[in-house]
Amino acid sequence: MKIEKERLIKALEIVKPGLSNKDMIEQATSFAFMGGRVVTYNDEISISHPVEDLDITGAVKAEELYQLLGKIKQKDVTFEVDEHEVRITAGKARAGITLQQEIRLPLDEIGEIGKWKRVPKNLKEAMKFAMFSCSKDMSRPVLTCLHVTSTYVESCDNLRLTRYNLDADLPVKEFLIPVSIVKDLINYDFVAIAEGMGWIHFKSKDATVFSCRVFEDAYPNVSSLLKVAGDSFILPAGLGEVLKRAEVFSKRDNVLEETVVVGIQKNLLKIRSEDESGWFEEELELSSESKVAEVEFAINPGFLNDMLSRQTTCALTKDRMKFTGEGWEHVVALL
Repeated sequence: MKIEKERLIKALEIVKPGLSNKDMIEQATSFAFMGGRVVTYNDEISISHPVEDLDITGAVKAEELYQLLGKIKQKDVTFEVDEHEVRITAGKARAGITLQQEIRLPLDEIGEIGKWKRVPKNLKEAMKFAMFSCSKDMSRPVLTCLHVTSTYVESCDNLRLTRYNLDADLPVKEFLIPVSIVKDLINYDFVAIAEGMGWIHFKSKDATVFSCRVFEDAYPNVSSLLKVAGDSFILPAGLGEVLKRAEVFSKRDNVLEETVVVGIQKNLLKIRSEDESGWFEEELELSSESKVAEVEFAINPGFLNDMLSRQTTCALTKDRMKFTGEGWEHVVALL
C-alpha cells in the first residue's frame, strides 16, 4: 500500500491529542487503524480521522511511527503487513514496527453516536472566550468545566465569571465539558455535534470526529453575579501594547495560568506581571478619574487583550468589575 507521507503525517497529527502519556490503558499510546480510519483514545477523549489509502487493522506505537515518518525524505511510503509487524519502505530505507492486530482500546465505552446536528456558528468562539474563567481547583470539579447551555456558554471560578451568548440554539442537551479538553477541541473546526451516553461528539468538515466525556453534575446558578450596577469606566488607549510587554513575565506552560495584576488608583491604571526571572510594571493615565479610590484584580493578559479588541464597556463597584460586549459579559472580583 503506497500513501503520501505528508498526508499520513497530517492525519496522525490530527489524532495525536487523543494519545495518553502513560500506558494505564492498553494501546492508549498507540495509533489504532481500523475501518479506513486512525483512532486514538485516552479515557477522556477519542479522536478519529480518515486514512482510506491505508488498509491496516491493528495498533502500532505512536511515537515510533510518527518519528520515523518525520525523518523520511521521500514523498511516498509503502506499507505492508507481515505477520505481527508493519513493514515500511521509503526509497532504500526499510523499517518494521510491531503491529498488534487485535485492537484492545475500550472504544465500546464511547457507545453509539447520535444523529449529527449543525452547531451554532459561534460555538467554538464562545468556548474559546469563556475557558479563561474556568477554575483549576479540583476540590470543586464542576467549576473546572465549561457549562454549555441551549443559548450560552459560561464559566466561573468564584473570582471570575464569563457568559457568551450563542447565535443559534444548541441542538443537543446542555452539557459540562472539562476545560482540559476544550484546550484541544478549539483547535478543530467542528461543524456538527451529536449526543452519546456520557459523551459528546464533534465532527469537522474533513470528517474528523472528536469525542469527549462530559462531566455529570449540576452547574450552580451564577446569574445573580452578572448584576453589576456601578460607575462606568473606560479602559485607556495603549493598554493592548502594555499587555504585550507585560506578557514577557506572565508566560506559563499552561496559557490558562497566565495572569497580570491590574490596579486602578484615582486617574492611573497600573499593569504588573512577574515570574521567577523578573517583573514588569507600567502605568497609564485614565481619561477621567474613577470614583472608586483604589481597586485591583488579576486577569489573563490574552483574555484581556481579546476583550480590548471588541467593543467593550465597563462597570465598577466596590467589589466587582464588569466588562460587557456584543453578546458577552465578564465579571471579575476585585482583590
